[in-house]
Amino acid sequence: MKKTAPAVLLGLLLLLTGCGLVQRTADGLSEGLRDAALGALEGLSGSRWSLQDPIDEFFAAVDARDAEAVRALFSPNVREADGDLDESIQALLDLYPGPTEDCEMLTPVGASKHLEYGRQTMVDVHNSLPAVCGGVNYYCSFSYVTKDEEDPGNVGLRKVVVATEAARCHPDYYQNSLDLEDGLSVVTAPAAEGETRRIGDEPFAFTPYDRTVTREELPAFLETDDSWEGFTARFGPPNAEGWLGTGYYYELVPEDGQARYVHIYTHDFGDGARRVWSVYLYNGRDSRELETVWKNPKGEET
Repeated sequence: MKKTAPAVLLGLLLLLTGCGLVQRTADGLSEGLRDAALGALEGLSGSRWSLQDPIDEFFAAVDARDAEAVRALFSPNVREADGDLDESIQALLDLYPGPTEDCEMLTPVGASKHLEYGRQTMVDVHNSLPAVCGGVNYYCSFSYVTKDEEDPGNVGLRKVVVATEAARCHPDYYQNSLDLEDGLSVVTAPAAEGETRRIGDEPFAFTPYDRTVTREELPAFLETDDSWEGFTARFGPPNAEGWLGTGYYYELVPEDGQARYVHIYTHDFGDGARRVWSVYLYNGRDSRELETVWKNPKGEET
C-alpha cells in the first residue's frame, strides 16, 4: 500500500493543479511524501506548458484600456462564437482599474492533451491565480490552447474568468463556475457576506477576533495538550476554514508589517478524539507554507 501512495497522490494533484487545492492537499502529508509529489508535479507541468506570457499580455492590454487588444488574445473561434465578448471586456475594464501590480502564477501549470497515435494533436494549458490591482485581490483562471492541429482556429485564449474576492468566497461559486462558457466571464455576484481575506494565494470567508496569537506560543501549548478541544478552548475558534474540510486558519501577530497565519490540520489517531496533526505558517501571498510550526509525533506512528 505504501508503494502505491505516491502514484495515487500524484494523480490527485494533477487533477487539482492550478486550483489552489494542490498545496492544501499536500500539506497534510508527511514532509517527504509531500515534497516528492510536488516535485514530480513540477516536473510534469512546468515551464514547457508556459502560460505566463499570455497572462502578462492579457493584463497589459487591460491596463492599457485597449479592448481590441484584449479581444485579439482570444482564439478566432471564441471571438466568433461569443456574442457577449465585447460586453464582457467592457465589464472587466469597468471593474478592474489597473495598473496590475502582480499577476504571477504561484502554482504549477496544468495541461490537457489530445493524443493521436502517440502524437500530441491538441494542448490546452490552464491555471488559476490571484491578480493584484490597487492593493485589491482579483481571482482569475485562464485556459489557453497552444496547439490544435485539427482546428487552428482554437489556438489562443479559450476561457478567462475574473472574479472579485467576495464572489470567490461565496459558497455557490465553484458550482456556478461549472456553467461558465468559453470566452471572458467577469464574476461579481453572488457575493459572500462579511469579511474576506487572502491567505496564501486563496481567498477565504474570514471572521476577525479581538485576540493576540503568536507563532511561538503554539508549539509550546501543543506539546502539553494536542487535543482540538483544548486548542480551541485556549485560542478560540478559527478565523477561517479550509476548502473541502482541509483544516483551519488562525491569524497571527503580523511580522515586519506582513500578515501571518497558521494552517492547522486535525486528525483522529484512533482514540476517538480529534487532535492537532500539523501546523504550517503562511503569509498573504505565497501558495506554499513558509515553515512547519509543529507536527504531532503521533503522526509518525500511524
